[in-house]
Amino acid sequence: MSATAAGHGLVFEDLLDFPDDGFKRELIGGRLVVTPDQPTLRHQRVVGRISATILAWTDERGGEVFPGANVDPAVGEHMEPDVVFLGPDFAGAANERSVLAAPDLVVEVSSPSTRRYDLGDKRLWYERQGVSEYWFVDLDVDRFRIYRLDPDGRYPAPALLERGATFASRALPGLVLDVDVLLGPPSR
Repeated sequence: MSATAAGHGLVFEDLLDFPDDGFKRELIGGRLVVTPDQPTLRHQRVVGRISATILAWTDERGGEVFPGANVDPAVGEHMEPDVVFLGPDFAGAANERSVLAAPDLVVEVSSPSTRRYDLGDKRLWYERQGVSEYWFVDLDVDRFRIYRLDPDGRYPAPALLERGATFASRALPGLVLDVDVLLGPPSR
């Protein structure tokens, strides 16, 4: 099942009226986007590995990492990335329910039902909101796509990183990330 859109002019509080029915609901410009919320165990393992790696970095350098947090930077805008990172300079940018500003980094781990949405509307939304870095983890081919805002506030073509690669994140200075470690053992 792919992402579907309905409704206009909605705000985060409207989402609270929906049942907990296995669907993720996000808002782009007040437009409701509904996707299945049934991640695989591999998806969850990769989210856990990425979150744990960033958490270890924040213990030394500050900042916050939130797996599956609400991101609500403006009225009518709501996303639920798999991983959200706020750097040390973002004190007060979150309340008990949501991140209220554009994060330094968001991560989406692929699911067959959301792939096009994650690489299309959602990527453009992160760009418009000013998310400095967006990682799309493609589990079908064990590849990271790393999008970084350029000086014009746009995401140029992503860096493509496969198993065996390491990379540095602008959002996490001094941390070298290993694609093999973040993905875990290859699928069988």
